[in-house]
Amino acid sequence: MKRIARNTTAIVTCLSMLMPHLVWAEASDEKDFSQRLSQELERKQEQSEKELKRKAEEKKKAAEAKREERKERQEAKREKRKEAQARKAREEDKKAAEAKREERKERQEAKREKRKKAQARKAREEDKKAAEAKREERKERQEAKREKRKEAQARKAREEDKKAAEKARQQERKAAEKRRAERREAEERRAEKRRTRSAAAREAAEAARAPEAAALHSLLGSGSGDVIRQVITDGNSRSSDEDFATSLRDAMSGDRNKRRENESRWRKEERKRQEARDDDDDDNDLTKALLLGLGALAVGSMLNNNRQVALSSPDRVVTTRPDGSQEIVRDDVALLRQPGSNVETERFDDGSSRTVVTRADGSKVVTIRDANMQILRRTLISPDGRTSRLIDDTEDVRPVDIDSLPEPAPVTELGNSMDEEALRAALNREANIDRRFTLGQIRNIPEVRSLVATVDIPAITFDTGSAAIPPGQAEHLSALGRVMEDRIRENPREMYMVEGYTDTVGDSAMNLALSDRRAESVALALTEYFDVPPENLVVQGYGEEFLKTGEAGDVRANRRSSVRRITDLLQTASSE
Repeated sequence: MKRIARNTTAIVTCLSMLMPHLVWAEASDEKDFSQRLSQELERKQEQSEKELKRKAEEKKKAAEAKREERKERQEAKREKRKEAQARKAREEDKKAAEAKREERKERQEAKREKRKKAQARKAREEDKKAAEAKREERKERQEAKREKRKEAQARKAREEDKKAAEKARQQERKAAEKRRAERREAEERRAEKRRTRSAAAREAAEAARAPEAAALHSLLGSGSGDVIRQVITDGNSRSSDEDFATSLRDAMSGDRNKRRENESRWRKEERKRQEARDDDDDDNDLTKALLLGLGALAVGSMLNNNRQVALSSPDRVVTTRPDGSQEIVRDDVALLRQPGSNVETERFDDGSSRTVVTRADGSKVVTIRDANMQILRRTLISPDGRTSRLIDDTEDVRPVDIDSLPEPAPVTELGNSMDEEALRAALNREANIDRRFTLGQIRNIPEVRSLVATVDIPAITFDTGSAAIPPGQAEHLSALGRVMEDRIRENPREMYMVEGYTDTVGDSAMNLALSDRRAESVALALTEYFDVPPENLVVQGYGEEFLKTGEAGDVRANRRSSVRRITDLLQTASSE
């Protein structure tokens, strides 16, 4: 388009230049004029082309110059940018170098600080070692002084010991003689106990006829006897962690004022229940005393069979027989007197009694006892009316030939761990005999009860004179409680005898009663903590007769308890 515009401009220019000549050409010869005009036009055109070419060349050069200028400007800009970038790079390099110098400086400073700290620590350690060395040195000097004083004291003590040696030997000889005398006395007492117990065993072994008791023949609820009713609460019952309210030492006292006071209370209670009777005998006195819980029997008074009261407390009576043997009379229903129960005891003219314990679930335990408070029969009546005979001493039995009895079962020592499986195996071991015995024979004849294994309970020991079991000790009965509860659940007629023992401190009658109390506490703990039914338990104390260690005096290991399963020995009727 630019070229067309230039050519058009050139033509217009030529025409404008030719216009004057056209006029001139009219006057000239047309031929010459045409020739000249043609030449002139050619010349003009050539000039115009040259001019246009020149201008185009100039314009091209100008454009080229502009391009060069623009290129130079761009190159200058690029150079400027490069210079700026180089300057920036140099500044960054400078900053990086400065940062490196600072970092190197900081590292060097840190190293210097570290060296300073190490030097300070080393100096402190050296100071500490120096101080320790000084202390050790001072300690050694003090120790040397003490050793010197000790040596002086030792020399003095040796001199004093030397002077007192003869006196000490004399005292030792006296003490040894005293210990030998105590051992002889203890051995004599044990031998005497064995002799007296043998007499009691012979009496139990010879018994064959079933006892007679009015309570056995009276219908339940007939009202033919004297009735005592009691509601058991926490306030009038004892728990295993409590001691008995009455001191056994006081129970042996011959204090006449105390005895008269007890007798007065007893008579007052008796008058409230029945009119005075002239035919009460000694056995009735025994029954009333324990049923009323007043300990009204006077120490030294005589009962039937020439038995003399050696100890009288509200819960137990110890009597001495003519041969010197002692026996304990207890209220075997005491274990059943659990809070929430209703207890109804019917007393008959011959001294026998029937006690019915009714529980909140409707179950009943009926216990019939003779005039000597010995259990004749115990029956469990379930809420649905089913009955299970647990104890039955009302049948005739064969006399016991002690010499022909099998060897005793071994005593099981389980240690404090009371391994449950070993305990289960020991208690469930069957007796090696084909006959049954009364509860009285099991209690009174050692050779009979020894036919079943006894399991010692070493985790339960008692304080001197105490029958209480702290809750912490009662927890150790958990394995025993589970084994007994499981067995009774399988067979509700299972029976266990819990036994108690004492050391040789104190009077033999007091120890017999105390051991029986301890057996009752263990049975209570099994009931309270592990739900072992109390009707499946009987208790028996043996006093100081069977020492575990054989050592006389205050020995905690002798103040212990044990348990044995007597189901295989006990004569009972079948479940009804």
